Amino acid sequence: MVSAFIVHELSGRFRLRVPDKRNDKAFFDVLADRLSECPGVTNVEFNVHTGSVLLFHAAAVPASDVIRYAEQAELFSVKPLPATAARTLGQQATKGLEAFDRGLASLSGGLVDLQSAFLVLLVGMAIYQVRRGQVLAPAVPLLWEAIRLVGSGKIGKH
Repeated sequence: MVSAFIVHELSGRFRLRVPDKRNDKAFFDVLADRLSECPGVTNVEFNVHTGSVLLFHAAAVPASDVIRYAEQAELFSVKPLPATAARTLGQQATKGLEAFDRGLASLSGGLVDLQSAFLVLLVGMAIYQVRRGQVLAPAVPLLWEAIRLVGSGKIGKH
């Protein structure tokens, strides 16, 4: 049986991922039809490309009832979300940026980090906007962010 993972749940709806069936339109068409027959399910939406299923159900019907229905109908079985997939997009981005920052500092012998590179980028963008005659917007906000970055005391600290 295909494994599904609950990635998000609110009252009256939850989202599943079925990664093994990504891009399998026939599977998701059948899944949507069969889940629509489940008592309490009001709507089923899916995205074939991401392997995502959004199930809307009556608030009086717990999601566990819908899941039990799907498992008994052998549509899928719900498994715990793998630890790597449980990280939010923000957590994944932060981890990637931290790794990039460490690599940048290592390559430059500690002279350049991500924040100092961002400072140079902001100042450069502000100068570019001033040269275009765009002094108040967006040059001033770019300079303001650069000043805030310097004022944070984080530039050059490792």
